[in-house]
Amino acid sequence: MKEIDKYKVASLLGYVTDLFDKTNRLVNTTFEKPENPSPLVATSLSEIFALCEKAKLYVDLNEEIAHYEISSLFTFFDRAYFQLKEVIEKKDRNTSWLHSTFESYKSQHEIVVQMLKGI
Repeated sequence: MKEIDKYKVASLLGYVTDLFDKTNRLVNTTFEKPENPSPLVATSLSEIFALCEKAKLYVDLNEEIAHYEISSLFTFFDRAYFQLKEVIEKKDRNTSWLHSTFESYKSQHEIVVQMLKGI
């Protein structure tokens, strides 16, 4: 990455951390009760989708912070989001694919956090 504004890095770190925390909370709730989700799940799904779009837009508008690891994070999130939505909408008790895709997203999140903290 080129020399970039620390404020922009801190803002992006805040966005990806908030996205991860809220996604993690929703995934854990879904693991606990996949067949009987809370009525607030749809709101939480919308919220994490909007948070991801906000982070993507922030990166697009501040292209000096763009990096392939960040792009990969969004790809891993999209996959986990799709699996999460499938489990919730179908009230699917088989959460193994969700677990796998979420773990991949979690690992990529950790890589991005370390990278952003090192800038």
